[in-house]
Amino acid sequence: MRNIAIIGAGAAGLFAAKMLSADTSLRITVFEKAQKVGTKLRASGGGRANLMNTQIAGSCYNQPDFINNLLKTVDYEVIKTEFEKMGLRLSADEEGRVYPATLFSQTVIDVLLQNLGENVQIITDYEVKKLQKSTEKWQINDGKTLYDAVLLSSGSPAGMIAKNRQNYNGYLSDLKIKQKKLSASLVGFKLENYPKELSGCRARAAVTLLQNGKAVYSEAGEVMFKDDGISGIVVLNVSAYYNRLKTKENCSLSLSFLFDDESLDVSAHLKKFGDLSGLLHPKLNRLYQKKTFDLRNFQMKISGVYDLEFAQVCHGGIALSELDDSFGLCRHPGLYAVGEMLDIDGVCGGYNLFFAFASAYQAAKSILQKKVRRR
Repeated sequence: MRNIAIIGAGAAGLFAAKMLSADTSLRITVFEKAQKVGTKLRASGGGRANLMNTQIAGSCYNQPDFINNLLKTVDYEVIKTEFEKMGLRLSADEEGRVYPATLFSQTVIDVLLQNLGENVQIITDYEVKKLQKSTEKWQINDGKTLYDAVLLSSGSPAGMIAKNRQNYNGYLSDLKIKQKKLSASLVGFKLENYPKELSGCRARAAVTLLQNGKAVYSEAGEVMFKDDGISGIVVLNVSAYYNRLKTKENCSLSLSFLFDDESLDVSAHLKKFGDLSGLLHPKLNRLYQKKTFDLRNFQMKISGVYDLEFAQVCHGGIALSELDDSFGLCRHPGLYAVGEMLDIDGVCGGYNLFFAFASAYQAAKSILQKKVRRR
């Protein structure tokens, strides 16, 4: 009997536990710091669980080459098949975003738990503070059980208040694993000289990230104006590309409220109708009356992004140079790291959850294969 530990009962941890439990000669223990499993998975996709996307591609991530290599062995069809084998019916929308057919995230958690074998034990409300090698195996805290393999899937501190993220994943410190500094990604922007009277306004716009006046990335969608900045899915995606810049100097956002109608003549419209009430949200129209601006190039300088508490994922994490192709930590045989713990982040639309499942799949497969070779 081999003992396997999984630290973190989120999307990646539960998916790996399900795969590993197919081998009844393994005894699997899942440690979860929270009182319930799947906390972030439950909240994903606005409570509907955007599990993945039919159009997974390396270009949607900060590490495209790494993802493209992974997709050679674990792609959308592989993960889709695994969920279907669990009895989970999936549904894709017109933009390729894949959800459980129930459009209810708890369905996914229930299906994962129901498919776990009797050889899986989940211990909640348990914080892993120490992970150390003992002979050729691994010890968690001061527990008596020694583990042949440990899968690290305790995620990132994205979405947590400052108090709860203090020393988060602190058990990594003694392992001396190279990590890239964490920063908020898929998050809203704070802007200089922001017109606070737009708070509460929603408008469709093409949002372009500029650095030194040159376009870095652009995407169109709904923008939500807050008290001191902007948010919305399109803005979150732009923030992912902002994070990938080597420096954050001289960055601004340009909003075009007429991106879908380049032929519209604003001056002629004003002459004929007197104002822009038929083109703009009332708050934008009042702002235009107060001080005119270019409806196709409304620029605001970026002062930063919102705190990690408001981020969907983190940029940064365990350096990919620490990993082998099976998500094993090269300098620590028997340890694997997956999901949000790694320096991998994608845009909105199911890309981050897909990576959680795909990395867990690859790591679990490696653990199972090593068990076979030792027979």
